[in-house]
Amino acid sequence: MKKLYYTILVVVSVVILSMCSKTSSAEEEKFEEAFLENEKISINPSEMETEVLDLINDYRASIGASKLQTSSASYAHAEDHNNYMITQNKLSHDNFQSRASKIALEIGAVDVGENVARYYTTPQLVFNGWLESSSHKEAIEGEYTHTTLSVTLDKDGRPYFTQIFMKVD
Repeated sequence: MKKLYYTILVVVSVVILSMCSKTSSAEEEKFEEAFLENEKISINPSEMETEVLDLINDYRASIGASKLQTSSASYAHAEDHNNYMITQNKLSHDNFQSRASKIALEIGAVDVGENVARYYTTPQLVFNGWLESSSHKEAIEGEYTHTTLSVTLDKDGRPYFTQIFMKVD
């Protein structure tokens, strides 16, 4: 019976996840702005993760949405995706379906969404950039219960962001 439940959960998750909106490349190009080439900025990824998550939860509270709980179990998926984007030197949602299916199985998520960005040098800049994009704003405002956010620096110290949103019943 347990095996049947997980099989149904995976099938339902794949159907739901296939409906997830993808960000257009024009929208993603907006997120490449914020790094000044000649200015060396020191970024603490852990502090930035905390501050971005605080901004998102404060925003959600301001619109009457519930604050998101942190899912440390899903952090590795966000971090792995940042490392993938760094090696590709581009923003992408590549392999999202696979990532989302794994998360669904691991934590029982019934819906999974994702925001990505790169080169933003402050928490406020990445937060504002996401809010200015309809698909990213939709994820931030979505009926999710959990989230995880990884900020990873490339070899030049520029940050890449992957935030995963999850709805867990």
